[in-house]
Amino acid sequence: MGIVEILLSEEFNEGITLLINIITIALALKFRKPFKERYMGVGKFYDALLLATVVWFIAECFYAPSYFSDYFTEEFIEKSEWIADNIWVIFQLLFLYAFASLFGALVSRYAIGVIKERSLNDSDNLDAGLTSGSYIIIPGKEKEIFLSILQKRPGFIISRTSPDKVKTFFGVKETPIMWLTKVECEQCIWPTNLEYLGHLIVDFLKKDNIPKVVLIEGLEYLALENNFERIFKFLSSIKDYAVLTNSIVLLVISPEAWSKNQWAILKKEFPVIE
Repeated sequence: MGIVEILLSEEFNEGITLLINIITIALALKFRKPFKERYMGVGKFYDALLLATVVWFIAECFYAPSYFSDYFTEEFIEKSEWIADNIWVIFQLLFLYAFASLFGALVSRYAIGVIKERSLNDSDNLDAGLTSGSYIIIPGKEKEIFLSILQKRPGFIISRTSPDKVKTFFGVKETPIMWLTKVECEQCIWPTNLEYLGHLIVDFLKKDNIPKVVLIEGLEYLALENNFERIFKFLSSIKDYAVLTNSIVLLVISPEAWSKNQWAILKKEFPVIE
């Protein structure tokens, strides 16, 4: 048999298919951890798709005897194909589940609800003196200022502290919270994933065409995981969207965590609320 005949043979094609499956599974296992860390919330999709690929490989193994009929009996090939057909059904179900979980995550997890906090009592509001944009708050003042603005408009909190502790500290019940952390949970975001965090904030600000307030604390933690240039560009972009949507973004920043030059740049771009 010549090289051309070998390359065009069913046996060769089946062998290549099995090899590609093995390589795909190996790569999927290698990149599983970094993918789930970077794209939190879609871990079920990745794992289900990986499992579906493994099942597909097993099905192909049971189909293989039909391509090498010279080495197997007809009865063995029939039984093997019957098993492969049933395994293929499992693959299709897993594949369907994988994308169902992906679409579910995109609809529910990747959207921040615009919710007016109803657990607060009305009082004099500080936002009357603040125009739209981003402002620096020295740690210790964020609770009073944020809550006073939250009485008038929906809010969103991004924090280094866990959501339960944030709710207790601010006394809120319905305001959405995202936790800056490297663990995987329902309300978590990886600290280096500034693009995704920016998307969440911008999407929240643009919803429903009403003014909102966003509180961001834990910027010192973000600075450890990202360089200053990335952080500054991220915050500047958020400020621009705050202006466009007539919203207020409060940045809880401690001066001691930054160099003199960095602090000067931050103060120049974002006014400090004394």
